[in-house]
Amino acid sequence: MRIAGGLLLLAGVQYAVLEYLAASAWHHPAYSYAVNFISDLGNPVAGDVFEGRVIDSPWHVVMDVAFVAQGLLFIAASVLLLGKGTGRLKRVLLVLAVVHGAGVILIGFFQESSAALHNGVIVVHGIGAAATILAGNVIPLVIGAKGGPLAAPGWLRKAGTALGILGLAAFVVLQVDRPLYHTAGGVPERVAVYTILIFEVMAGATLLARARNLAPLPAVHHAAERVTP
Repeated sequence: MRIAGGLLLLAGVQYAVLEYLAASAWHHPAYSYAVNFISDLGNPVAGDVFEGRVIDSPWHVVMDVAFVAQGLLFIAASVLLLGKGTGRLKRVLLVLAVVHGAGVILIGFFQESSAALHNGVIVVHGIGAAATILAGNVIPLVIGAKGGPLAAPGWLRKAGTALGILGLAAFVVLQVDRPLYHTAGGVPERVAVYTILIFEVMAGATLLARARNLAPLPAVHHAAERVTP
């Protein structure tokens, strides 16, 4: 439990930090969290023009590492938590976790670019993005609705429901509102992704706190208890 919680916490924090660093290194033109998409940061082609956005991400490798690390860490944590369990709920969550993790890994290895758009590789990138957002936001929804047997705290289940609904709604808006997509698509995309990261960090911190509370007392404490009148 402690290791899984640490991996989830690390996954969310490293993603947020590396995304910020990659965005900070982008100067020509300045990176816009509203207009630019997260995948723009992983585009390896300086001066590329993708869907009308001019790309200049000198730290694209940093963002692509963040994508891959998020996927690997999320899958590893989920296997540790759910891999040895039985029951439909755990199987469903494990499948969703693998889909989410594999999707982020695909984004990191099959980057967006105008070349990818022309040679068809962008399809793989798009599948990865859809899998990442959809599976990643369904997970907190499932935990919110069915997390009782997993001993998920009530507050975490309520947060999961709210975050999952918000993330999926933002994804729908991103797909159906084409004017918004081309003028400020980074906003709904980030909402759809950040809901996953927020729940991931919350779940990781909860697992770490629970593992600490369940940790056995040191032997010296047990000895002291035995001699206390």
